Amino acid sequence: MSCECAQCRQHFKTLGFMFGAPSDAEIQGAYHEAVKQWHPDLYENFASLRADAEEHFKQIQVAYRELKEHNGGAAETPEEFSVESITVQPKEETPALAFGNAPGCQTAPNFTEDVEEIIERHLGKNGKALAIVDLSGNPSRADYSQFLLLTLRGLMLRDSRKIISVVWYADLGEINLIDRNKSGKLSAWQKLAGGIGSGQTNSELQINRNNGTPFFTISRQADDSVKTIIYNFLIYQKSQAHP
Repeated sequence: MSCECAQCRQHFKTLGFMFGAPSDAEIQGAYHEAVKQWHPDLYENFASLRADAEEHFKQIQVAYRELKEHNGGAAETPEEFSVESITVQPKEETPALAFGNAPGCQTAPNFTEDVEEIIERHLGKNGKALAIVDLSGNPSRADYSQFLLLTLRGLMLRDSRKIISVVWYADLGEINLIDRNKSGKLSAWQKLAGGIGSGQTNSELQINRNNGTPFFTISRQADDSVKTIIYNFLIYQKSQAHP
């Protein structure tokens, strides 16, 4: 059983444990997952995220090392992990995405010039963007101050606080499309029909990481039909990452 002193509890939180004292195996597993999420080399094409990734990576190294040493074990070194061993290489073919005439949605290769600039600024020249969805909630004009960027490898989010977050398709957890009027998951027929219908926002798309933590929830920021398309796309990408 792990120590439950104040310092160890803080290290547990750094590795994703909010309650209780995890076992040695759980600490090891959480460390592996954290490395997969925050290894700085994974963000070489995400210039705006590199510094944040480096800081998180340092924190998880310190937390893991001190937990292992405090509980009488030997910590692994970061060098034991290679980028190639913790990433899933994307398939050569580009998945098709089509949002029709839904407002605030653009797909490759038909991005407008201003959206191209946003993508280059956040994703980098070497990134492969598939689609972008405006989440600013402005019905008259999409300004992409908040957005969801669907790439070949994962999702990039810029939220209302201007914070950038990334999750790889290989690290996706539960994905739910909820009917907010009934507080239940949409039926297969509703999903195929595009939720309730274009222009309405009765559904909620919940995207979680595979460690159970929320990544983002889309509710009134996009039409139900858009959320349904994203849902189906993510379900497919998740199945491809974990065949």
